[in-house]
Amino acid sequence: MKRIISLSLAVLMLLGTLTGVLMSMAYAQEGGGTTQNEDGNDDEQIGGDSNVLSSSGIYIESYYMQNNKLTLVLVDTNVKVSDASPDSFGEFYASLLTSNFYPSSTKNPQGSPSITDQGIVLLKENAEGDAAQEEKNLRFKVTLPNVLWDRKGSEVYFRMYYTYDGVEYGGYEVRATLSQFVPPTPDDGGTSTPEPDPTVPDPATPYILVQNYNYGGSDVTAGADFALGVTFYNTSANIALENIIMKVEPTSGLSITGASNTYYVPSLAAKGAMTKSIPLRCLPSAEPGNESVHITFSYEYVTNDTRQTKSSEETISIPISQVERFEVELSEVPTMLYPGESTNVVLNYVNKGRAQIYNLTAKIEGNIDNPNQLQNLGNIPAGESGTAKFSLSSMEAGGTVSCVVTVTYENEKGDVSTITKDLNCQVYDNSGEIIDPGMDPGFDPGIVEPMEEPGMRWWQWALFGTGSLAVGGVSGTWMFLKTKLKREEADDEDI
Repeated sequence: MKRIISLSLAVLMLLGTLTGVLMSMAYAQEGGGTTQNEDGNDDEQIGGDSNVLSSSGIYIESYYMQNNKLTLVLVDTNVKVSDASPDSFGEFYASLLTSNFYPSSTKNPQGSPSITDQGIVLLKENAEGDAAQEEKNLRFKVTLPNVLWDRKGSEVYFRMYYTYDGVEYGGYEVRATLSQFVPPTPDDGGTSTPEPDPTVPDPATPYILVQNYNYGGSDVTAGADFALGVTFYNTSANIALENIIMKVEPTSGLSITGASNTYYVPSLAAKGAMTKSIPLRCLPSAEPGNESVHITFSYEYVTNDTRQTKSSEETISIPISQVERFEVELSEVPTMLYPGESTNVVLNYVNKGRAQIYNLTAKIEGNIDNPNQLQNLGNIPAGESGTAKFSLSSMEAGGTVSCVVTVTYENEKGDVSTITKDLNCQVYDNSGEIIDPGMDPGFDPGIVEPMEEPGMRWWQWALFGTGSLAVGGVSGTWMFLKTKLKREEADDEDI
């Protein structure tokens, strides 16, 4: 009897042991189980091997969730490392976004669990499986705190950036399915598939953006030819672009010279960049300011064994300037001033350019009686002209008047230009002359001819007498000869 009882107890103990083993196996298949954490405590842990390569080039090697902490072992396939690479990040930031794994609002009122350097372990071992390559990729472990699982799906969605070996790697948005997190079966017997968030753009979509452009480093002058160099790049870290068509459309003040406005690029590698040079001419009639060049990119790429077509647009602004042809000159400049006398000097100006001149002012400075005369002439449209007058006077007899006429104006951009004109003239010295107190001090008696005295002078009388005697002698001689001739004719008749 004792043997039967002992045998029965042994059978019961064997059945209990088998039952425990079978329950442990079933629990492990459902994703449950216990593991030992770093402190040696036994806590519930759910996880597994994912082997998922996300669209941003981040490879999720493995993961587990324990005590509301989600730990991911990640491999950045975009970054190669060597034994000489540093053993830590210069800076690291990661933030969980809303998906099936979401921030715990009770433990984190901000609702966005994030880490900066804490919870990061840089792993020197190379990745295994599909991520293993001849060259090592950057491999690290990230632990996100205060995470809850809604048990309606197994998608994780997070954003991160970091600095490693002096280079910043940013803009990673990782969305992946953690297959070992199996959501429970709904009551209706169907499957529960979370709807994608339409407000979040597909991170796999590549775009072409203009990285930089160059048109010579300064404003383009109207009427000049120049080359527009445009560098554009592929934003995707792992998708190459094909059959790229680049179309260039400048605004009315610019034109393409000697080339088509369409360019073809066979392919552009992931994160690749390329530069195209576009020959342009700025028309002489272009208005000062800015002209634009509109660039459209259309391209193809393959993702999930499907060829996609996409396009993107960019607009480039180019500053335009007109040649300034504003001219000034002085006229009616005196060569001599009399002390106390006032005269005018005229400034003539003309805007021969195609752009308006703003805030024109003219000022005269020098050793004159009324220095610092200023005239505000306003804005001068293209093709307009005008004059400005300044008064000159000086009481410094025998001195020299030296003046400078300064003209300032602004262009369309507010840049100030200055033109100067010199003016010099002498002041008459009348200090040695005696002036009648009743006369005007500015009157010069030296220029008035003296009045002649009344009556005839002696030499005038002598000339008059000599002339009279000469006339009388001629007349007497003529009368004598005429009388003699008549007498001779009468004697001839008597004979």
